[in-house]
Amino acid sequence: MRYTEKDGKTFELPGGTKGIIFPSHPGGEQTIVRVEQHGVFPEKGYAINDRCTETIYMLEGTFTITINEVEHELNAGELIMILPGERHIIQGDGKSLDIITPSWDPSQNHHIVNGKDIKKH
Repeated sequence: MRYTEKDGKTFELPGGTKGIIFPSHPGGEQTIVRVEQHGVFPEKGYAINDRCTETIYMLEGTFTITINEVEHELNAGELIMILPGERHIIQGDGKSLDIITPSWDPSQNHHIVNGKDIKKH
């Protein structure tokens, strides 16, 4: 299977994150996302996934990724995995390729602010 950017769906999130979500694997095994970020995600609080693992590979720039209150600096050529159930915040300026396994399902993603789930993708 071959895809180009026109096959994907563009998105933009508050806080300075935008990108393209490519069509998911037909068997639901993974979703590939190209991300450009200039700011913070989520804009407030933190995000958590119930089922999906997010593997973030930095193409350029630097992200500071806080996972369960531990900061990790991610530079071009490095990757990090955010496992299901881990609280995370991503901030910085750069571009990444994100591999989400199993395929992205917005109902399993939560934004928590002051202990309340305020937004689902």
